[in-house]
Amino acid sequence: SSPPWPEPAQPVPSPPALAERAPRAWPRSAQEGRREGRMVKSTSLTKSELIDVLHTSKTSKERNRAVKLLKQFDPIPKYEHDDEGQKSKMQPKKYDYLLGYVCWRCDKVKQSNYKVLWNTSKGCKQICHGCYSQLAEREEVAQMRAANQKAGIIPKGFGLGLTGVGDTQR
Repeated sequence: SSPPWPEPAQPVPSPPALAERAPRAWPRSAQEGRREGRMVKSTSLTKSELIDVLHTSKTSKERNRAVKLLKQFDPIPKYEHDDEGQKSKMQPKKYDYLLGYVCWRCDKVKQSNYKVLWNTSKGCKQICHGCYSQLAEREEVAQMRAANQKAGIIPKGFGLGLTGVGDTQR
């Protein structure tokens, strides 16, 4: 019995034969790539190893490559110290050059001129400007809520589910 499709005029080369004919553009391993002085297309580096590469990179090419590979990892945000998020404990810094780092709070890789140093009970942490803005806004809203409650403009617990309105069990 013959197959339902027509036979090719020339035999189709097997994948190893294709690999032997085509010039190899990328090294087979990270060590081989470093020996040849080329970037490795796909890496098996862990997130922590890529973060180390990001911190120790000397050139923008290395930094950009590490950032690109780090963006493939899903962020695991850490909000456990948000109650310590006061402006007095945070120091925003603006740099004249582009920084590459991973924000401790949102766990996303950032390339920015801004970095914020946050003194928590567990030590100094690097966070991004977006997280700094969120924490600062939270602090301001809490201060305004307390002032408005003190002035009697809004009842105590308004918007927090603490007023007792609508708390009946169903």
